[in-house]
Amino acid sequence: MVPFSPWLPDLADFDTSVSTEALNVIPSSTGFRPFPAFANTASAITARAQGAASFRSISGTIFNFCGDATKLYKLNTTGLTWADVSRTVGGAYTVASDSKWSFAQYGNFVMATNGNDAVQVYELGVSSNFAALAGTPPSAYFAGAIREFGVLAKTSSQNNRVRWSAIGNVADWVSSATTLSDYQDLPDGGSIMGFVGGEFGIIFQERAIQRMSFEGPPTAFRFDKISSFLGCRADGSIAAFDNFAFFLGDDGAYMIRGGAEIVPIGSEKVDRWIEQNLDANYLFRITAAIDPINKLYLLSIPTLNSTGAGTPDTILMYHWPTGQWTHATVNHEMIWQSAVQATYTIDGMDAVSATIDGLPFPVDSRFWAGTGRLLLAAFDTSHQQGYFSGQNLAATVETGDYQLSPGRRSLLKAMRPIVEGSSVTPSITVGYRNHQYSGLTYGSAKAVNAYGVCTSRVNARYHRARLTIPAGSNWMFARGVDDLNFSPAGKR
Repeated sequence: MVPFSPWLPDLADFDTSVSTEALNVIPSSTGFRPFPAFANTASAITARAQGAASFRSISGTIFNFCGDATKLYKLNTTGLTWADVSRTVGGAYTVASDSKWSFAQYGNFVMATNGNDAVQVYELGVSSNFAALAGTPPSAYFAGAIREFGVLAKTSSQNNRVRWSAIGNVADWVSSATTLSDYQDLPDGGSIMGFVGGEFGIIFQERAIQRMSFEGPPTAFRFDKISSFLGCRADGSIAAFDNFAFFLGDDGAYMIRGGAEIVPIGSEKVDRWIEQNLDANYLFRITAAIDPINKLYLLSIPTLNSTGAGTPDTILMYHWPTGQWTHATVNHEMIWQSAVQATYTIDGMDAVSATIDGLPFPVDSRFWAGTGRLLLAAFDTSHQQGYFSGQNLAATVETGDYQLSPGRRSLLKAMRPIVEGSSVTPSITVGYRNHQYSGLTYGSAKAVNAYGVCTSRVNARYHRARLTIPAGSNWMFARGVDDLNFSPAGKR
């Protein structure tokens, strides 16, 4: 059997331990799994989504928020419509086209910042609209929390400033040795590009990464450099889960483990592929999310092939247990991690669709399973929010070149795709060439016959197999191709 190896587009094609394509699939230790299609469920917001986040209140209620250039929204309890919860004093927001909303939870409060307007706050279960946060904190690009402190990073007046609130009071921003509220200007490393909070904070700069740790009075926080040279290229590429933080640097993708160890996760895998395909004019359109169920870090990027100016059209997926990558093609505005707000009964599904066939997700989707279920979410180019929980996308997996008869050409007659599933008809297209410096030629796709075999008749020195699985197929694993039927041919 020729197994489907990890997708490593940065390596040479002449390697059976490499898959040259892994499109619309999820990595696994035994091949690839299907990636579901996006299906919108909620009503459209007014304009392009520029930030979204999900939170759980102290009482256990789930809240989802998002924002565009002029408004902030809250998803209603059924999860089907967005309500405008913008401030009632101060007029419309003015978020720059190359900026985003940053959301952070502090106790039962949600802070929202965009680098231009005053910091906004919403008390979960109490507020009807966002309003300016008390204590006159500076407007900032990034919000977060470390232990009992609210944190603002990259203020509108100081790109290198980190500001934190009084301990236990996010509405007090007056510098004080008693309350420990204060600020720190980072002397080098360039502008702050992002912030991740928690037990400690991680500050991403253009050319440095720092850890922000609480150490008590009189200084409150200690700042330690994790890296003096490596920084973050795109603020939207930052995503964190548990003790991991992921980001895109100038030279590739990285993971920070435990707030101290920086691990390159794209080197000799996808870093060069990203550099060759990313449209660097639209770095501000990059977003990232975590899928904890599938253990994926997902990076949404606009490529040079995007049909819209800067519209993200590719999602890269990194499976951190195996260190493997894949990618998917889908036009969207942004991705994020959402939590389901409502539990649906069979009768309650009528609110989503009048018929079973009209439901956006299969009946076994996690969307119907109950409040708090984490799902990979996105906004499509119509500004509608939904989830990647639909039918499986059309999948393509392609092996590297392999030489069936060492030193000779071979006549490849047939092979059997190893795909596990209950309703799937895979096809194989054979690519071939006689020299590594020659271009590939592909034959026609051949679906499996009654014996589960894809036939071919290709005489060449090097062959590769391109597996395609139609959209909507019910399958679980694609593992490789087996039972290769071939005979040695001449040496020329």
